[in-house]
Amino acid sequence: MRKEVFTLAGQSVLAHIPERPRALLLALHGLQGSKEHILSLLPGYVERGFLLLAFDAPRHGKREGPPPSSKSPRYVEEVYQIALAFAEEAKGVAQEAQRRFSLPLFLAGGSMGAFVVHLLLSQGFKAQGALAFIGSGFPMKLPQGQEVRDTRVLALYETPPAQRGEAYGGVPLLHLHGTKDLIVPLSRMEKTVEALRPHYPEGRLAWFVEEGAGHTITPLMARMGLAFLEAWLDPGRP
Repeated sequence: MRKEVFTLAGQSVLAHIPERPRALLLALHGLQGSKEHILSLLPGYVERGFLLLAFDAPRHGKREGPPPSSKSPRYVEEVYQIALAFAEEAKGVAQEAQRRFSLPLFLAGGSMGAFVVHLLLSQGFKAQGALAFIGSGFPMKLPQGQEVRDTRVLALYETPPAQRGEAYGGVPLLHLHGTKDLIVPLSRMEKTVEALRPHYPEGRLAWFVEEGAGHTITPLMARMGLAFLEAWLDPGRP
């Protein structure tokens, strides 16, 4: 494996490149995360031929920040403003990566990054498959006293990504969650799956729940995600 940093769609992208790449995996980090951190949580992927790509979300890493603080009266609005911008940037990065490498593209996201995965799929973005770690397709509950004024963020509450399941196009999607997640409760992931189920063919919508796991991408979740992606990398699979 070699590590490289290059520019795609105006973003500084960190790549972990295998000797013989079979597919691209664009990994989207969570709130207060970074491109380096999300890639560190995916051991074994490069060894199985996945060329990993990640870039920092707005207000993260070396980009102008800092990330939103939960103490801010506009915290929720700021989080989803970042998510919306992150999704738009991810589209550009993904398109340029596919032109550059000519490989099938998969998506993975953790927490906020998982919401961005849902946001992309709900907008008709086509991927070979996707992983949603410790996240959901519904926005967080508004804390008491907070309000949203940004019309783009309001739209996420009025019609959440998970309620636009017809636009997902049956892209294979695996949710991975823990029973002790206090940030994104397991019930929000379950609600997401139930909303999407009517729009998915048999076998393309899956979930894995790890007993005792909190709001973190565990090694077991990473292994289960890798197995799922490899299954959908098989060109003979319907």
